[in-house]
Amino acid sequence: MYQIKPSGLTNKIIVKKKKFIKKSNRQVDYFLDRQNENHFYQQVQNVVFILVPTKIIKKWNYWISQMPYYPNTKTLDIQTLNEQGMEKVIDLIKQLHAQKLDLKLFDPQAFLELFTNKVGVIEQLKPWTAKIDAIIKNYYDDVSPVVSHNDLIPENFLIKDQQMYLIDFEYVSLNHYLFDYASFMTESLKKEQNPTFLKLLNLNNQELIKLTELMQYQNYLWAHWAKYMYQNSKNEIFLAIMENKIARLN
Repeated sequence: MYQIKPSGLTNKIIVKKKKFIKKSNRQVDYFLDRQNENHFYQQVQNVVFILVPTKIIKKWNYWISQMPYYPNTKTLDIQTLNEQGMEKVIDLIKQLHAQKLDLKLFDPQAFLELFTNKVGVIEQLKPWTAKIDAIIKNYYDDVSPVVSHNDLIPENFLIKDQQMYLIDFEYVSLNHYLFDYASFMTESLKKEQNPTFLKLLNLNNQELIKLTELMQYQNYLWAHWAKYMYQNSKNEIFLAIMENKIARLN
């Protein structure tokens, strides 16, 4: 597991007086619902597996959140993640999904259009447009949405005092119950780790098809997100992310 360091890809992060301070920016606030995020934190103050910011304020046109800085905290190390570690991840996701909270419902079409309206459809992904449209059309399949993190990168799992926690709920919403598993597979796991993770999920054939579709949607979505972020920041890392997502689809 990796020792956490004060850094941020989409937000400015600093450590000051033993406090972990995150400041948003306009490019990110354009597509995030900070009110929904704040409403989530208000409802999970006593949920033991979520590390909640101690302070969230809006200052001018920016959102600033603050929480204690734990210097010995670790993030999830995917390179050494074994079956036991995957079981802990799955259990944590299930605990999150079991929460009964008042949150907005994820709209896959509207969220995707936040990026395609800005950058257009990526040329290499135009052959996927019809498939993605079909996935969106049948997105929920009459299932009840659950509380979902929606951004399960390794850095959003914290190991503190040998306990695993979830942090950074910028994208939180009600969503399809398989979305978080698809997120973890596309954002965190290496391809060779997928069979073990799928075995632990123990999904039926219909669920496996849906999981695959949600992974395809997410790769398509985050490719356009990355192009938007690159156009606004000129940070080459976003081009690399975009190319990775395109490669995963093609």
